[in-house]
Amino acid sequence: MCLAGVAALGQAPPILNSPYVCANGITYTVTTCKPYRADQWCETVEKQNGNLVTSMDSTWSSMTGRLAGCTNAPNAKPQAGSPPAAPAAGAQQTFNPPYLKEFPTVDQIMAQLKGSSAQDTAYRQLTALREFAQMIVALAGPRMAQNQLTPDEARIVTNYFNAYNNLAKSTTNPQDAYAGNSDFTASLFQTFKMPTIQQLWETSNKMSGGQQPGTNPQQLPPTSDPSQLAIRRCFELGGTGLQCVGAGMSEGMKQMMGIDVSALMSSGKAGLVVLGTFTAQSGLGFTFDDSGVNIGPCGLMVNGSHNYSVSESGGKYLIKIANQPQPLLVTLGLDGKAVGPVSQDITGQKITGYTVTTNVKTGVVVSKVPIYSPITAHCNVGSLTPGPAVAVDPGLPSSTPTVLSAIGTVLDTMSGNAPKQLMLPPGPRMTGVFASAGGLKIQFNDGSTVLDCSQAHILTPYDVSLQGGKIVVAVKNGTNPFSLNVQPDGSLAGSGTVTVNGKLMTALDDNANPVFASTSASCPVSLLKPSK
Repeated sequence: MCLAGVAALGQAPPILNSPYVCANGITYTVTTCKPYRADQWCETVEKQNGNLVTSMDSTWSSMTGRLAGCTNAPNAKPQAGSPPAAPAAGAQQTFNPPYLKEFPTVDQIMAQLKGSSAQDTAYRQLTALREFAQMIVALAGPRMAQNQLTPDEARIVTNYFNAYNNLAKSTTNPQDAYAGNSDFTASLFQTFKMPTIQQLWETSNKMSGGQQPGTNPQQLPPTSDPSQLAIRRCFELGGTGLQCVGAGMSEGMKQMMGIDVSALMSSGKAGLVVLGTFTAQSGLGFTFDDSGVNIGPCGLMVNGSHNYSVSESGGKYLIKIANQPQPLLVTLGLDGKAVGPVSQDITGQKITGYTVTTNVKTGVVVSKVPIYSPITAHCNVGSLTPGPAVAVDPGLPSSTPTVLSAIGTVLDTMSGNAPKQLMLPPGPRMTGVFASAGGLKIQFNDGSTVLDCSQAHILTPYDVSLQGGKIVVAVKNGTNPFSLNVQPDGSLAGSGTVTVNGKLMTALDDNANPVFASTSASCPVSLLKPSK
């Protein structure tokens, strides 16, 4: 099976090896792109006045703000992709997340996995590359769907994916012949000395679910094991085997090693946030997420990370961005357009030099890392045009019911054949956990929210809007929708009682599919405050 193809994007495809010419002498040259979910993962070189500024790896959609107003050569032909880059090799001392240190490099897989013939060797290597990528994605949990992999995760998964594609293209009748073979997977853990990953994977896989409905349900015994409880809750919220194995592995990491995987990318905020990009006519871009806003470029300032808050003012959203010498105020109207001051001094970073690492034997430059220093630049802001819709995790389960078949879904997603995603225009959302004294708990994600009331829980969509001078959060909750008003202190105020109709995982059938029983509970809404 050879994986290839890139899904059509809602923007023009990248033009490779032809510079995008922007203001202030800045150029961006996209050198390679590889399929990544419904997007592309591109390597881009940034220069200013012919001098190298930096090279970056990012999704093509995230470059929209940077390239606004830039031009390219009229005779250059767009390409949807390019030959994959060779996988990186070499020892790395630290990783984010730390457990990545147990995963082998592509070179180690190719060198140490040998079979009874050249064909059998290829089959073993193909299966290993695929399964290791699956494990990293499962550990990442919902961060994968939200395009929030850490740079180390994205790099390693991309290396596995590229090596898989290259090997499949050069192999006669390529097959993942060892997929689903638990003995083979166990041998991988031994060959590459992965004791922590092995324990987490095997424990979580026991409750991954089967492909076909079965009979003779076996009741699940009571448990206090955090990994098992996390897996059951995941299935009860509509998760697939892939998602729920990831949930169990993540909880296991926290219990065994003190590593809270979900917290690695968490902003720690609870309240209103903005998602998406906005771009000024000057090319100045504002990229918002749960954790902050990145502003740039502007003159010598390449970027600047800032905190921000969101409130209501005059029937619009007021975004107050922390900045020196004074805050930067941006209003966001009901039409989705944002407006800032005509111009303002903005703090950020400029590049003052590079840390260069050279191979002492060959003289080849191995890496060139920019050195930054603070800068304040006077930037033109004015009207800000919203960028493309943002792909967020809708929180809805995939149709793929098992871990083993989910491995194929992951790589199909990476090759561009992504399942339908929830696309939201740039604008306000909620983040964090809120709880009331009456027992109602709400956990907001970018595309959905989890409601908890006593033993019942459900995953459901929500909207944020301005109504009558108030910011209102409308929670769908099936046939029992309700609304909450955002208060000046950040709490959420509602009234009445909400009924949550959920389900509890009570058994496994003889094909290891989860069996559920309906459950329902009611809680007063009242006042919900940020919680943990």
